[in-house]
Amino acid sequence: MFTLTVYHKWSHNSYHIIKRHSRGASERESRLFLRNIGSPIKAFGDDGKNPANTINMLKNKAFLVWLLAFGFMFPNLLTAQGAEVKEKETRLRIVTTILPVTIFTLNVVGQTPGVRVEMLLPPNLGCPHDYDLTPGEMKRISRAEVIIANGLGLEEFLGKALKQANPRARMITATEGIAGLQDQESLHQPEKAKSASAHDHPHPEGSMNGHAWVSPKQAALMVRNIAEGLALVDPGRAETYRANGKEYQRKLEKLFEEMKAVVGRSPNKKVLTVHNSFDYLARDIGWQVVGSIQSRPGVEPSPRDMARLIRMIKKEGVTAIVTEPQYSDKTARTLSRETGTAILPLEPVATGRPAADTYERAMKANLEAMKKIFR
Repeated sequence: MFTLTVYHKWSHNSYHIIKRHSRGASERESRLFLRNIGSPIKAFGDDGKNPANTINMLKNKAFLVWLLAFGFMFPNLLTAQGAEVKEKETRLRIVTTILPVTIFTLNVVGQTPGVRVEMLLPPNLGCPHDYDLTPGEMKRISRAEVIIANGLGLEEFLGKALKQANPRARMITATEGIAGLQDQESLHQPEKAKSASAHDHPHPEGSMNGHAWVSPKQAALMVRNIAEGLALVDPGRAETYRANGKEYQRKLEKLFEEMKAVVGRSPNKKVLTVHNSFDYLARDIGWQVVGSIQSRPGVEPSPRDMARLIRMIKKEGVTAIVTEPQYSDKTARTLSRETGTAILPLEPVATGRPAADTYERAMKANLEAMKKIFR
């Protein structure tokens, strides 16, 4: 606690003085307070030494009560002012849909002042497919100047929401121009799977595979699209977006080249995956995917399917069974035990922590896991 001695001039030769002991405000806040009421300030500290005119000020009770009351309110006024300034500084509000798009956008934006990035969907949701937006998420959309989506049919729920909540928002599609892959699961779903409930998220027949980001090569292209899109929307910061984007692109391209080199040195590139998350990665690094364990996410194979998978693994000479942490590896371990095939655990970054380094850390771990299998 400190003391401020305030001189308030009542006449040409008379100054009235009050000591203000402040618990709620810092010294800087108190100085601002005194400046706002037009009083010269002199800080004496807690030495208790007051000029002789203190008594004159104390006689003016009305002024004293007013001054003390205003002083107690001042910290709250400063807090409200600070919040208002912070809100004004956020001149561009960006809403991203899914985790990987959020991570890429965070790297493009970097520490740029006045730009706020918010993730629309829960970070542990995974692929949204037929997701139903909550009122809170609709409000987030309504406040956005820019919406950045994955594309490739992954956010089919977004079109109607934008028309309803924020038709003027600028849309950036991260996978724009990327050569998409057909969703093989949608083409080969059994009739029972096609008629499943919406909660199970069946893939519409003939739909695209939206998991382009799982390949660092495609992720780098997505980063470029995001950087260019933001540069057009916010030209004042275009150089920053492009510079940040290029730096991050180089890191992802380097990771991709290392993965490709590791797989390239192995004569056998055949793998079995849990489902279609790794199709883009397989295409880019040269894997040959002979099949998937699940006909669609979360649906385990029947005993007949298990027998077929075991025969296929042995016949094709599969090098690795690729698993992902979002799904149980129980079936993969059974297949591995029955065929002697190695398990390769990889992270597709469909769920996780929405931080700038999450994707890069996961891909580096994937690279190290590949090195143990493809020698």
